[in-house]
Amino acid sequence: MSLEAAAAPPPALGRIRAHILRMTGLSTTAMKVLRTCNEPGVCANDLNRVIALDPVLTGRVLQLVNSAYYGLPSKVNSLTRAIILLGLNTVKNLVLSFAVFEVFSRHDAFRVFSADRFWEHSLAAAAAARLIAERSGLPLAEREEHFVAGLMHDIGKIPLNHLFPDAYRQAVREAAAGGCGIRSGEKKWIGADHCRVGLMIARKWELSEELSAALAAHHPEGEAEEGKAAPAGGGVARAVALADLLAHRLGATLPGGPSVEAGGLEELAFGFALTAGELEGLSGRVAGEVEKARIFLEIAARN
Repeated sequence: MSLEAAAAPPPALGRIRAHILRMTGLSTTAMKVLRTCNEPGVCANDLNRVIALDPVLTGRVLQLVNSAYYGLPSKVNSLTRAIILLGLNTVKNLVLSFAVFEVFSRHDAFRVFSADRFWEHSLAAAAAARLIAERSGLPLAEREEHFVAGLMHDIGKIPLNHLFPDAYRQAVREAAAGGCGIRSGEKKWIGADHCRVGLMIARKWELSEELSAALAAHHPEGEAEEGKAAPAGGGVARAVALADLLAHRLGATLPGGPSVEAGGLEELAFGFALTAGELEGLSGRVAGEVEKARIFLEIAARN
């Protein structure tokens, strides 16, 4: 076992907590957007006043609204119009997605796997989660919440592979060899898994309970941060669990990712009343949605 791994439980958790405390938070604008949308009686003009103070973010929202991602019939030239068309919660989730990408887009944060590979998997899971929400008949705002949850579900892996690269490689090797799942490997070699770390980040950023649950409980037996109960894995978390497997099945994988067996997929799909045939159809649509959603990462990466 490496020196990093030998430092496991208390020291590792202490380093992780300290890293998250020092970590760049969500932008001031993003935090204001989240809080504004939680206020009673908020309207499009209220949200417009917050976002309009950030010209870069305003430009990104308008670029995405006018892209093939939404495929609107006519061009939208004003932020207020975009908010009215998409709805407050949809725009809130777009802003959150851009903010998360901005925090974790530094390539030096990735040591065991590449940033490109991480975002490729995250985008595939996000697109799949959005399709699952659409298949379930959920409105646009909730579909976008599923997209955000899919995009964020593995962010707990970033601090782990950044702080403990040698130990994380050991966890990945063991998981890839079939000796354990990636979460078990993370706990064995580091002392905490990415679900727990993801929840710690969600708590810092004051994310909703649904999003927090998706980060903490997209694998069975999600664990809580010490001293706080883990949010129950609700509908978003279950959708992300299925979306995660679909992403791996399509080849958008991360090192140490799960072996995707038909039985596991079908068991999760059953919870959404999806037959084997419908699951195949959904898998086929995910690839197309990923291509369409790539514009999101392209816009997010622009200065």
